[in-house]
Amino acid sequence: MNKHTSKEKKTGQPFIYGMANNQCVWSRAGVVKPIICMNAFDCLDCDFDRKVQADFETRGRTDQQPSSDPRPVRLRMLINQRKCRHMLSGRLAYKLCGHGYDCVRCPYDQMLEDNGILTTLSEPQCDHASGFNVARDYYYHHGHTWARVEYGGLVRVGMDDFALRLLGPQDKIELLGLGEVVAQDHPHAKIARGGHTAQPLSPVDGKVVAVNAKLKGQTDTANHSPYGEGWFMVIKPTNLRRNLKNLLFGTESMAWMDDESQRLTSLLSETAGYRLAATGGEAISDIYGSVPNADWNRLIREFLL
Repeated sequence: MNKHTSKEKKTGQPFIYGMANNQCVWSRAGVVKPIICMNAFDCLDCDFDRKVQADFETRGRTDQQPSSDPRPVRLRMLINQRKCRHMLSGRLAYKLCGHGYDCVRCPYDQMLEDNGILTTLSEPQCDHASGFNVARDYYYHHGHTWARVEYGGLVRVGMDDFALRLLGPQDKIELLGLGEVVAQDHPHAKIARGGHTAQPLSPVDGKVVAVNAKLKGQTDTANHSPYGEGWFMVIKPTNLRRNLKNLLFGTESMAWMDDESQRLTSLLSETAGYRLAATGGEAISDIYGSVPNADWNRLIREFLL
């Protein structure tokens, strides 16, 4: 069964969560004309960044350049200003570069990335679709997992409000280990409840660079905060732009969630004689545990695969 109930949105550049300005750092530095960052500020793994720097290395001298320094004028101006790339992107208000733009070997750059991975997420703004919460500016997989693109090209992932209300509180959540490879549409975690298991699908391809240790001892964190503290893992993506084209975003995700709610209502009515009802504007928090004779395996097949 095709879970896409509306036309897929073909996204352009990725939406980077929490960024006030998405202009390329080379544009901000005045080195190139104004363009939008297409790589989520992952400058260290950006083809355009490599092209710009290679161009600097191969471009010949101009009359304005002193013979002692063959580099283009704009590049020399940038180096003289010494503005850190995180300052150019707007992540920091003020920071000067002390490593000649060799970000790979910069301990401050690494510290920022590590802190960004481990930071506690604040609750995002959510819209409501048929009793379920849909976080704004998150990307959604048809298997009810989400992806949030963050600064530096990393992607934080988890399960959405629909899936966690559907399956209810979990006995155990198992996540992949650091360094393991995940693939879009393939399992990236395992959840268990009362002898039943489910394996949610990863929304993106990549390598695991962080996991949410809190879920090992407090599995209900995911149920209480699916889009915040209940995140599963952080992934360094390998096919970000291509993956995002297969995900739902914005108004499309809202329409899809409405359709999923209607499908669930029809299924429960058909198999258990139960009609899903929202209480106080929200769906109940444990649908599987509240519906007599609910079929766990069919719920998984219909909504998580």
